[in-house]
Amino acid sequence: MPSLLNIPWSDVLFCYVFPRLGPKDLFNLRSVNKEIKILVTEYFKVNKSLNFSPFPRSVTLGAFRIFTHDSQRLHTLNLSNCNWLDSATLNPVLASNPNLQHLNISGCSSISNSSLQVLAMNAPGLRTLNLSACHWTSAGGIISIALHCKSLESVDLTSCWEVTDQAVCDLVLNSPKLKHLSVSRIYGITDKSLVVIAHKSSCLESLNVAGCWRITDYGVRLVGEYCPQLKYLRIEDCRSVTEFSLMHLRSRIHIDRPTSTLCLRLPRLQLQI
Repeated sequence: MPSLLNIPWSDVLFCYVFPRLGPKDLFNLRSVNKEIKILVTEYFKVNKSLNFSPFPRSVTLGAFRIFTHDSQRLHTLNLSNCNWLDSATLNPVLASNPNLQHLNISGCSSISNSSLQVLAMNAPGLRTLNLSACHWTSAGGIISIALHCKSLESVDLTSCWEVTDQAVCDLVLNSPKLKHLSVSRIYGITDKSLVVIAHKSSCLESLNVAGCWRITDYGVRLVGEYCPQLKYLRIEDCRSVTEFSLMHLRSRIHIDRPTSTLCLRLPRLQLQI
């Protein structure tokens, strides 16, 4: 009689069947019987992708530990808005998966900077990091990431309020492959960051500086001039950035800025130049 257990595990189930099942489906499947539980447990060991973001409230710490207890091959880990997650539970997973390339812990309010330290020391091939709304993120944590994870292509630091110009500069200087960067809603960001971005981010394709009140036309014009691959710039609610610096960029860059926020102070700017 046909049985799930008779189907080749590694070549069929683990490659084509189980990746199509959500965490809830896999968790229910492992409760069928002892043999199936062993099968699912073996899959957890070799699983390369785990996404809890569609149902952050329905997963518990206990369930997360079951999924990740023996994992060593994760490439992608999406835990967006999983507020139940703490560093004591996450850090062992980061330490045991050195091939991790994509991590999304945006909105995870119960994690600490210790997780960034563990990530930096154990995932040198990290390519994307989403820390949006992780208010606990410190400048030191980002500097640690910058010094050890030099293959980064996409970093989202939106609303990471404690991040500084120095942290962003270190990140940019150590990430020559960086294509997408968001430092939105960070008060400490100034033209100092934009100057380094302009001169060191030749691969940059999108930049989000919305809500960075301290940047000016000077920094924006440098980024537009020296980042030849730039295609998207979000610059909403930047009080010292005017249409004077943006009008020269609109021919080749999509600029996301509501009309209501435009400040046309051209005569004063022209006098200063």
